[in-house]
Amino acid sequence: MKILRSTEEKGEKYLARLETRMAEVFSPQLEAKVRKVVAAVAKGGDKALVAYVRRHDLKGLPMEDLRVQGREGGDEEVGDDFVKAVELALTNLKAFHEPQMPKGYTIEQDGGDLGIRVRPIESVGVYVPGGSAVYISSLLMAVVPARIAGVPRIAVATPPRAFLSSPQLRYLLDRLDLHEVYLMGGAHAIAALAYGTDSVTPVDKIVGPGGRWASAAKKLVYGIVGIDGVTGPSEVLVVADNHAEPEIVAADLLAQAEHDPDALVVLVTPSKTLAEKVSRRIAARVRTLPKGAAARQAIKKWGAILLVPDLSAAIDVVNRIAPEHVELLVQEPLRLLDEVERAGMVYMGPWAPAVLGDYVVGANHVLPTAGAARFSSPLGVWDFVHRTAVVRVAAHRYPILARAAATLAAEERLPLHVESLRAGSRGKV
Repeated sequence: MKILRSTEEKGEKYLARLETRMAEVFSPQLEAKVRKVVAAVAKGGDKALVAYVRRHDLKGLPMEDLRVQGREGGDEEVGDDFVKAVELALTNLKAFHEPQMPKGYTIEQDGGDLGIRVRPIESVGVYVPGGSAVYISSLLMAVVPARIAGVPRIAVATPPRAFLSSPQLRYLLDRLDLHEVYLMGGAHAIAALAYGTDSVTPVDKIVGPGGRWASAAKKLVYGIVGIDGVTGPSEVLVVADNHAEPEIVAADLLAQAEHDPDALVVLVTPSKTLAEKVSRRIAARVRTLPKGAAARQAIKKWGAILLVPDLSAAIDVVNRIAPEHVELLVQEPLRLLDEVERAGMVYMGPWAPAVLGDYVVGANHVLPTAGAARFSSPLGVWDFVHRTAVVRVAAHRYPILARAAATLAAEERLPLHVESLRAGSRGKV
C-alpha cells in the first residue's frame, strides 16, 4: 500500500477523492444503464423480468420457478458448526436490536391531544447478494430487526445461482420461516420488488446491501418504495498508534478489501514505523493472491496509508471521510471514541475486528458507505416502522388555534385555507 502524508499535496488529493467516492462508484453511465433495466421491468412485467433473469442469472430458468415453491431447505445437512454459528448470531442480533423498538407518545392538551403512533411497515423486500459470494449474513441482518418491528410480510430476492449453490442459504431461509423467495438478482430484482409483476407481489420497502447495479436501482425506485439507503462497496478505516500489532492491522485491512474490487481500505497513523511494517505485510500477502482477486484490486485502486501528525488529526480524517467501519487500534480507544462523529460502526481495540461485526457480534452490518454516515445510520428496527401523527382538538380550544392559523394562512395568500377554518359550525365557536 502506498504511504502518503495527510499534510502534503498527494495526501490531500487522496482525501479529496474519497469525499467524492460515491460519484466515482455510481457513475452517470451506470445509472443510465440501470434506468433502462428498471423502466423495462416496470413496463414489461414478467416478460422483461424473466428475460433479464435468464440473461444475467440463470439461462433457461422456467417462469414457474421464479418463485420458490415449498420448503427451502430445512432438511439439508449444513453441519453442526454452521447451525451453532447461526444460533449465536441470532441470539446476539436479537439482544442488540430489541431495545431499538420505537415507542409512540401522547401529549394531553386540555381536552385534546397530540401524539405519534408507531406501526410496522406492511411489507418488506430483502435483497440477498450472490455474486462472488453468497451473503447469507445479510439475510440475518435484515430479518431480525424486521421481525422485532412486527413486519407481517417479508419477501426475499436472491440470484438463482446463489440459492441453488448454497444449502446454507436454503437452510437459513427455512430457519427464519421465510417462504416468499424470488430467484432474481441485480437491478431487475429491485425493479420487480418495487413495481411488482404478475409473479412478484410488490413491497413497501426494500432493504439489504447489494452490488452497484442493485444499489443504483434502489436509488432509482426510491419514492415508489422506501429503501434503507444506497450502499456502496465495503469500507474500513483503521486508526492505529505504535502499540498496534502490524499483522492485525494488515489482516483487518485485507479482510474488508476481500469484499469488492472497489472496497476502501485505509490506515491512518502517526507512526511511520507501523506504516512501513503494515505496507510490507500487505504487499507480501497481496503477491500470493490470484491476479483477479478483489482484495488485490481494491488495495491497488483505493488502498492507502496516511501518516498524520497525531491521533487527533487521525480522527479529523475519520470525520471528514465518514467511513462505514472504523477500527480504533490504539492504546486507549475509549479516549478517542467521543471524538468520532461520523462513522457507520466503531470497533475498539484488537479484540473487536470488523469481521466480528460482519457476522455474530450482534450489531447490524448493513451500514452507510461513501460518506453517508454524515446523515445516515446502521440498519435497525427503526427502519421497519412508520410513524403517524395523531391530532385531536377540543372544541373550546379551537377558536384561539383557528385565529392563529388563519393569520398565517392569510400571510401565505391561501384564502381557501381560511375558509376551511371558518366552515360550518367551526365559524360559530
